[in-house]
Amino acid sequence: MDFSLERSREVLRSTPQVLDALLTDASDDWVMRDEGPATWSPWQVVGHMTHIEETDWIDRTRMILEHGTERPFEPVDREAGFTRFAGWSVQDLLSRFASLRAANLKELESLVGEGELSRRGVHPAFGEVTLSQLLATWTVHDLNHIGQIVKTMAKQYGSAVGPWREFLPIIDA
Repeated sequence: MDFSLERSREVLRSTPQVLDALLTDASDDWVMRDEGPATWSPWQVVGHMTHIEETDWIDRTRMILEHGTERPFEPVDREAGFTRFAGWSVQDLLSRFASLRAANLKELESLVGEGELSRRGVHPAFGEVTLSQLLATWTVHDLNHIGQIVKTMAKQYGSAVGPWREFLPIIDA
């Protein structure tokens, strides 16, 4: 599938509701557990997504539109949200994320039309990238982290499912 600004907006608009459906009223047993060393809990994933929503997607969109390839993007600390939101409940994080996402989508609507999608910026590690690549990445970033949350939660019942495990490949993914 080729990139489509409208199809990306479909996913970006729905992400807050998907996260709410998965995590609102979920106990800490679901929200705070990870899969082991070097993995993230659902709470950490939402903290990361919220931090990135504050500091990455729209900032980089503006950077491309205002400076093109003259100034590279600022690097992003992918784990900064863990500290930034320490002590926040998952419900507070979900609310913050939803609020930021709504504002960012409104700004995206005012900033970007089909004519700007081929504009270029500079990523600190990848070099030149297009605005459409950035926006496609924002979309897939959401989907990736929704999948990560679902996988982490499924693995909590890895042994509890007994012999049905062979039909549940998410547990061993």
